[in-house]
Amino acid sequence: MRYELLARALVGLGHDVVWWSSDFHHLRKEKRSLESAYQCAGFEVRLIPTLPYHSNVCLRRLQSHRQYALKWQQMAVAALNEKDLQPPNVIILSMPPLGLFDQAKHFRAEYGCKIVVDIQDAWPENFYYFIPACLRFVIGKLLFHFRDAAGRAYNGADCITAVAEKYLRLAQSYGFACPCKVFSLGCLLSELAGESENSGKNLKLIYVGNLGPSYDLKTMLKGVVDLINDGVSLSLDIAGDGPCRRVVELAADKSNGAISFHGYLSGDELTQLMNKCDVGIIPMKDESLVAIPNKLVDYASHGLAVINGLTSETKELLNKFDCGVLYETGSVYSFKRAVMRYHDDRALLKVHKVNSRCMAEQNFDAAKISAAMALFIAGEASV
Repeated sequence: MRYELLARALVGLGHDVVWWSSDFHHLRKEKRSLESAYQCAGFEVRLIPTLPYHSNVCLRRLQSHRQYALKWQQMAVAALNEKDLQPPNVIILSMPPLGLFDQAKHFRAEYGCKIVVDIQDAWPENFYYFIPACLRFVIGKLLFHFRDAAGRAYNGADCITAVAEKYLRLAQSYGFACPCKVFSLGCLLSELAGESENSGKNLKLIYVGNLGPSYDLKTMLKGVVDLINDGVSLSLDIAGDGPCRRVVELAADKSNGAISFHGYLSGDELTQLMNKCDVGIIPMKDESLVAIPNKLVDYASHGLAVINGLTSETKELLNKFDCGVLYETGSVYSFKRAVMRYHDDRALLKVHKVNSRCMAEQNFDAAKISAAMALFIAGEASV
């Protein structure tokens, strides 16, 4: 959504836009069933053949990123040589994937275009969290050239944008000196209902997202099962997929229907489900290096209170708007206490749900964010 809305905003400012993307669906881990090139809302989409990978954090994904960057450069050069595309004035690169800047700088040398790097995540730094301590020295050396690639992008960019302050600070540690600004993740709030509709006594929890090892899923599942076994009236819906799917399915099987696993849902299906819930869960560890996850935006836009394991910017936002409860990741006791705060104090729950939607309206309105980002990029790129 970030780049589609940014493309729409740039078209609205009078720019011609080509959006290059992968033909591999990152969330579903499958090839996209789309044409290799098509028109959308006044701009063109071109898909790049990309090496599939099975996990969000694996060496094959890094190989896929490298192939993606090389294929993009080859396809773009061919299109320019055939006069199928006009030379670019600005190239906006997502980070990750790595390697795109090294290809983009050739176009800058040829055509004098500006390069904007938009930081989505801490790459490759978040890989270190998944490496066993005994192997970090050896594998860290193997990942050195990926850090070097990130450094070249940060130091070589004409302009940097990021979804969170944490990622700008990471880029600054590499020593860049170009203009920069944060433009957070967002949702199309006008299409969402706001506060959820659940009015029963049963506290309805939901987790939306990847089922991967960087998430504190076992603590969440154990805490919910314990409370259910203690007779607490609550339920947990889980939407998503990933390598820990089997763990979720086993917990659902043992919960007597209190835990429901839905797999991936369409946008409309997910909206309908979230509108029936009370509390969204962010079972994430700080070691993941995530600053503000997409799921926080989703929860807030649907008016859900939040149980959160992250500190830093996510915690600061929830405290600022008074719409969430922090728990200590890895601690089932701490998680259960957080759940029971909402179960036992429905007045607090109601206040937090209303405040959560207010946070979304002030911080996560994608239409406003993309318009401001387009103006910033267009302004900086013209310097």
